[in-house]
Amino acid sequence: MNRDDFNAALTDVAEILGRRRASARVYIVGGAAMALAYDSDHCTRDRDGLITDGYAELTEAVHEVARRRGLPFSWLNEQASYIPRGEDRRGWAVFDHPALRVIAASPERMLAMKVMSARSADIGDIRTLLGILGFTAAGEVWETVAKVFPDEPPPERSREIVRLLTEG
Repeated sequence: MNRDDFNAALTDVAEILGRRRASARVYIVGGAAMALAYDSDHCTRDRDGLITDGYAELTEAVHEVARRRGLPFSWLNEQASYIPRGEDRRGWAVFDHPALRVIAASPERMLAMKVMSARSADIGDIRTLLGILGFTAAGEVWETVAKVFPDEPPPERSREIVRLLTEG
């Protein structure tokens, strides 16, 4: 699902919510945030988020859109591995409708989450986020990761990926 497909599905969800006089709010991370906020060419199978308002109504609307569009019911889900606690004051609205507001994780939080998950599929996203943030040194990455995940040391594979991307 690319940016246009995702926006079209979100529009359908917003219209359903509006007709039902309901509203919802979602904080998106991972591939969804990359597609909508950071890399318009990014395609993703996982659209992870955290429903922060209107859970039941949003879930019903997402399932209705899935049936209409032939998508899996999990096309928008809450299955992200690493969502930090606390408010993301630098996140911004990437979809804003009276019935549905979608906030993308800030680049700092996205970088920290991608580094902590450290999957090989995340390397391109990490590279993109390093460029957006203007980071060239590993120390900048580790400072950001420590701010976002203060009580969790990064796995060794994270260190290897950051070393590769900041020294190469």
